[in-house]
Amino acid sequence: MALPETADYWGSRPPQPLVMPRRRRPLLSADEIRAYGFVAPLVVLEILFVVTPLVIGFYYSLHRVDYFELTSFRGFDNYWRVLTSPMVLASLAATAIFAIGALILTLSVGLSLALYLEQDTRWNIFARAAALVPYVISMLVGSLLLRWIFSTDSGLVAAALGPFGLGDTTILADPTAAMGALIFNAGWRDSAFAMILLLAGLKSIPPQLHAAARVDGASAWYRFRHVTLPLMRIPILIAVVRLLIHFVNVLTFALVLTGGGPNGATQTMGLAMYRLGFLDARIGEANALAILVFLFNIVLIAINVVLFSERRRAAP
Repeated sequence: MALPETADYWGSRPPQPLVMPRRRRPLLSADEIRAYGFVAPLVVLEILFVVTPLVIGFYYSLHRVDYFELTSFRGFDNYWRVLTSPMVLASLAATAIFAIGALILTLSVGLSLALYLEQDTRWNIFARAAALVPYVISMLVGSLLLRWIFSTDSGLVAAALGPFGLGDTTILADPTAAMGALIFNAGWRDSAFAMILLLAGLKSIPPQLHAAARVDGASAWYRFRHVTLPLMRIPILIAVVRLLIHFVNVLTFALVLTGGGPNGATQTMGLAMYRLGFLDARIGEANALAILVFLFNIVLIAINVVLFSERRRAAP
């Protein structure tokens, strides 16, 4: 018996395959929900303690504020007052001198320590731990310690210079010497941080490059100049930006060690904000200055992110 033609047997159209309805993929998987659950508390804290004060500070910077009471709307007049204030301009100059001096000292000492302690010997491991001691000490405690050392009455400097007739040397009362003491405080504490960053960069350099340079008869200075420094460009720039962010915003060094004196010679931007807000009760201008410093920090952070991205792309 002959089977009918397909079209005649099944009608005008052949049977269509049975297609099961596709299950819709959930918007978030279980792992993604779990990950967002871990991140959510941090985001809430960030919004609560960073974003909210920033918004409130910007709102206050547009008003005249008398002891946290908004009395009148000023717009951007507070920003103009801050940018033209002699006190703020002097603080800007002091901050630039302090940041550049502390940056040069910290990087020089940190790079020297990183080069000297690069090899993983027992002595070097112990020396690295010893170099970290000033960094793990609180900035407040370290600044108080140096203030006692530089004290004219009972400090170590006065005791050491006493036999030479220089016991009455007033380091913290001289503008130049006080700025030098402030820079020394920053370098003494933060050189270990620079050492850690630069030591990580040194560890990423392939040892075969130095071995090949030694075989070719290159001196230590030649290897440092033509092998180490070119490959350390990104780590050094990252250390520069990170330290610059720290030195521009630090308050404790100047507040505890010198108090901004003598005659405002060591009054940095952080101390200027402190004086405007808490001593002079000019809350609106203090918040305007804080917003300007925040914008400068955003620029530095953007540079830091770009440098980290370049280093990640350059990594083997």
